[in-house]
Formats: sequence, C-alpha cells, structure tokens
Amino acid sequence: MRRVWLGLALLGLALSGWAQGWSPRNPIYIHGDDAFTWENGVVKGSGTPEDPYVIEGWIIDTRGHDYGIYIDGTRAHFVIRNCQIRYPQERAGIFLSNVHNGRIEGNAIFGGKIAIHLLASQNIVITGNAIGYCDFGILIGGASQRNVIYGNAFFACGFPAKDEGMNNRWHHEGRGNYWSDYRGTDLNKDGIGDTPYELVPDAYPLMEAPVKLPPEATPMRTVDLAKVGERGIVALAPGTLVRLVAQDVGVGVDKIFYRLDGGDFQVYTQPFPLPDRAMVRMDYYAVDKLGNREPTKTLTIYLDIHPPVTRIIAGDPHYLAPDGKLWITSRTPIELRSEDASGVANIFYRIDGGDWRHYTGPFFVPGPEGPHKIEYYAIDAYGNREEVQSAVVWKDDSAPVTQPSVSGP
Repeated sequence: MRRVWLGLALLGLALSGWAQGWSPRNPIYIHGDDAFTWENGVVKGSGTPEDPYVIEGWIIDTRGHDYGIYIDGTRAHFVIRNCQIRYPQERAGIFLSNVHNGRIEGNAIFGGKIAIHLLASQNIVITGNAIGYCDFGILIGGASQRNVIYGNAFFACGFPAKDEGMNNRWHHEGRGNYWSDYRGTDLNKDGIGDTPYELVPDAYPLMEAPVKLPPEATPMRTVDLAKVGERGIVALAPGTLVRLVAQDVGVGVDKIFYRLDGGDFQVYTQPFPLPDRAMVRMDYYAVDKLGNREPTKTLTIYLDIHPPVTRIIAGDPHYLAPDGKLWITSRTPIELRSEDASGVANIFYRIDGGDWRHYTGPFFVPGPEGPHKIEYYAIDAYGNREEVQSAVVWKDDSAPVTQPSVSGP
C-alpha cells in the first residue's frame, strides 16, 4: 500500500508539472525491469510494446551527479519523453547500458559533457530531441546495434555525434538530423542537404532544425582551480555558466571565495554567469575544513567567439619551389594542425572536391600526378567553426630521365 500511495503522489506532481511545463526531480537510476516504478520517475505503462513504461515531464539538473537518467540491463519497452536534462556530467544526460527496446523523444538536453550515450544497447529510437552546448551530442558505444537516430537537432556541440556500433541508422524514411555545423547545400530546396553529414552516416541531413532548445539553455563548464596552470588563463564560450572546483590533499575544501573584476568576495555556492565582456578577471581562494587559507590567485577568463586557425603541413619528401608551388609525392604525409583558445574538437578535410572526412592523423594524397586541391576546416569545443581553407599541392612521382649528349667531330 505504501508504494501505491507514493506512486499516486508522484503522478499528481507530474500531471501538475505538465500543465506548467516540467516538474523538477532528482536523477533517475533504473537497474532491471523491476525498477520501472513510480519512485523512479515512471508515470504510466506496463512495459509491453503496446503500453510501454513512460518517463515524462521531468526537469533534471545533474549538477553534483554523474547522470540525469541512467537505465541499465532492461528488456521492457519504455519511452523517455518531454524531459529537460541540464548540464550532464560524467556519464551522460541519458545513459543506456545493456538496454533493449527504448525510445528517447522530445527531450531537451544541454550544457555539459555527453547528452545521450548508448553502450551495448539495441532497438533504441532517438528522435525529436534538442541537444546543445555539450562536448558530445550522441555517443553510440561498442556493441550497440540496430538503433535509429533521426529528427534530432544538434546545436554547437564540440563533437555532435560518434558511432562505434554496428548497423545503426542516422535517418528514417528520407529524413535525417539537423547539425548546426553542417556545411552542405540544398540546391533543389527540398530541406535535405545534398551531401551526407561528415561525422556519422546521415545521408539526409536537415537544413532547418525540427526542434529548438529552450530559452534557458546555456553551456556550462567546470573550472578546476587546481588545474588552471601557471598562466591562469582559460577561454569559455559567451553565456557559459562557470562551475568552480578546488582540491585539498588533506581534510578537504570547505569553501571557495571569488570575486569578478575587483568586486566584493563572495562564497561560491552554485554555477554563475559571466559578465558580457570579452575579458573577465576572477580573483579566488579556497579554505579547507581546518581554516587553512590559500593565497589569493587570479584567473583571466576570455570569452571565445573566434574559430580555430588551421595550418597544412607537408612531411618529407616535399619541395617548396621559388614560384610558391608545393611539390609532394604519393609518400608525402599531409598533416593538419589547428589551434584554438578553448580547444579543437574536430578537423575535417577533403581532396579534389570529394567527400568530407574526419581528420584523425596524417594522410596521403591519392590520384595521378599534377595539382590536387585540399580543403579543410576545424571546429572548437564551443562550436565555433572555421571558414573552409584550401591549398593546392603538386604531385610528382616520376624520376628524372637523363639523356646522354655527345658532342664533337
């Protein structure tokens, strides 16, 4: 009877919250089919294909936790929908491990490390979700297969998607996903990109976002004050919430004090926004549980609105001619080096107008002798994208031919 009354109380809270949008609650952990309960955020359903368990209408702030919704080792049918998961940290906003028969739809996940992570999971449909300001958007881990991902929108993620599984589809019935870093065209104006997306096999990338992030969506980054380094400089995206972490090898940190641009010191209690300026100076110090106080330190924070800068470098053998032509052979490794204040997330390149490829290390230029055009660009950790750069290299694999010349009577 106790479980029934608790379930009714939670259901009432959820229904009340849906009328207003979302209802706040703590992160959800479900291990095994028996854990699909009212206490764990399930508002209805019996776990069958016709009547799946439904987790719906929750707003989950993951700060201080490893995940928002974590489901492990289940085979029952379920749906996670109309939830807002903020600032996912170590595991993910939604983390499925060894899970079958799920559907993730209509959620907003933003401002953290990984939005959605599938590990050894299958028959999962991910659709209609708005994902933004995360280091990773959707990560499909090894042994995950037969999952379908379509109709989602990815905004300014450092690495929007990665698929290490098998037989997963990133489109459905001629409709893929929206990627804010997609560089393709739509010449026939049908709303579908003319070329596939680079990172995952999405053959039908959407030109417009089918869903939007909520207005309150912002990035959040953790500044570990013990790892800032001697320079005392970090770069963050505009609008970022700053989370401060300090370390103490003894009894532990009790409080962190900080001030911005010479203002009054205050105790750090929760992530805070930065002033809308190109550079912010933050003074800070920590006090441990015995009252030991470290000296005041200064951190300079730059707001990173600039894209990365990428250089192309030819290994040996190569020859830079006086006329500026760069000559290479089929054995010459080509390297792309990119620099950015906040860190480079991805580099892409293509050769002679071919498909865009994800740069993972030095490559060689295929094809016949003569000129070859290499195009490339990079994206930083906050989604700032470099304009496409290009370089022409001249390929020569032929050895010289010496002709003897004899002169005389």
